[in-house]
Amino acid sequence: MGLGLSCVAHCRGRVSAQSMLQTLMSRLAPVLLVLLLVACQSGPQAQGGLPGLLDRVAPGTGAPQRVAPSAGTPAQTNAPQNNIPPAMQQALQQQQPQPASPSLAIETQPLPAAPPLTAPGSADAIRIGFLAPLSGPNAGLGRALFDAAQLALFDLADNRLVLLPRDTEGNAEKASEAARRVIAEGAQIIIGPLFANEASAVGLIARERNIKVLSFSTDRSVAGGGVYLLGFTPDQQIERVISYARTRGLTRFAALAPDSAYGNAIMQAATTATQAAGGEMLRQDRYPVDTGDLTPTVRRFATALRALPPRGLEAPPVDGVDPNIARPVDAVLLPEGGARLRALAPLLPFFDIDPRAVRFLGTGLWDDPSLSTEPALVGGWYAGPTPDGFAEFARRFEQGFGRRPPRLASLAYDATALVGVLARRPGESPGIAAPFDETALSNPDGFAGYDGIFRFQADGLVQRGLAVLEIQRRGGGRVIDPAPSSFQVPGN
Repeated sequence: MGLGLSCVAHCRGRVSAQSMLQTLMSRLAPVLLVLLLVACQSGPQAQGGLPGLLDRVAPGTGAPQRVAPSAGTPAQTNAPQNNIPPAMQQALQQQQPQPASPSLAIETQPLPAAPPLTAPGSADAIRIGFLAPLSGPNAGLGRALFDAAQLALFDLADNRLVLLPRDTEGNAEKASEAARRVIAEGAQIIIGPLFANEASAVGLIARERNIKVLSFSTDRSVAGGGVYLLGFTPDQQIERVISYARTRGLTRFAALAPDSAYGNAIMQAATTATQAAGGEMLRQDRYPVDTGDLTPTVRRFATALRALPPRGLEAPPVDGVDPNIARPVDAVLLPEGGARLRALAPLLPFFDIDPRAVRFLGTGLWDDPSLSTEPALVGGWYAGPTPDGFAEFARRFEQGFGRRPPRLASLAYDATALVGVLARRPGESPGIAAPFDETALSNPDGFAGYDGIFRFQADGLVQRGLAVLEIQRRGGGRVIDPAPSSFQVPGN
């Protein structure tokens, strides 16, 4: 039960706001009436229902265009009771026998065209390709991304919007095939795919038709040429947390990262951020990604730190640490997460890297409530989106689909809502010439979604407004430095 429609149906046809609303009208008439009334409003007056979804702000005003409801804003909460609309069920029955488990059966082979589920040939239909791994080892994440996109489509209540979901199976070849299919079906923009190799392949195909791609990848190497990255890039998180640490008096830094392409990028970003903030990166060590025992690495790292000249008790005090403990560095960056971080963290105090004197710093991988049970990490800082936005999204997702969403699912909601906002006819917002051109996507004022403010740069990278959080003994991260509400530089 839930708001979502089975992936079986969607991988065989089209999903539009119109078809969804028609199916759900009998069950949700009172709520939909409110939603449609809200959709008829625009600007600040739309205070009921989903005021932020349809607001447009002209470029240059400084205020990000809101593409998701603000946390705490009343929104659609009732979910339909059937997973597959009757029209879609009929289309499936005409093509092949129903599988035993329709919610898990996702077609991965070329499919015959399904009967149209929306008004065929609509001149003003806006077709959105949606590429995700809907089968294979990452199918759970792919389905969650797609469900989040459906939630946004439902909230937008724009009959012109049509999702064209296709399975990439998590590989570049299938992603290329999926991209060609949605482009042939008239996709005007593509949301997804998930992985860097897929995004690179899809970008080559989309570029030939001047179609923009909003990928969930965080790999900087695939950005540009019409490919825009939606993912949370670690370099921005590192820059944010190190910059904040400098404002709290921390100047001497060290880092311990995996020996991989990711680790190398992290180390470069940490060095650049430290220098830009006026600090010193005194030591960087790496450990093999496939090692089962981190003890030798941490022992070597700790020995190297002890060999550094101590900061000394006579140095200016550092906010939040014990002034009676001499320390060679003020902070250690640990860009890890999950089980590896839980294995790494207790080894540091064991080898006398005392968290009472040395602040541990992390990335968005620390956005994990289970880390509160690791004493060495309590009090550590990391950068990430403000938790309230995702908490509200997760509440609505769980109420609609009956399960907790993975952390990345909100990216699909924000991407779909962004497309819906930009899809307003040209001329509705001053300065916007075409819905999905570089000017619209690179609006310098940015957009406000469930994960906070964000904007796309000319090189395809995303810039996000991040908060700094501190791990608490209970309950995960607490915001200690809020995320910005706009990209305007104070004083300008």
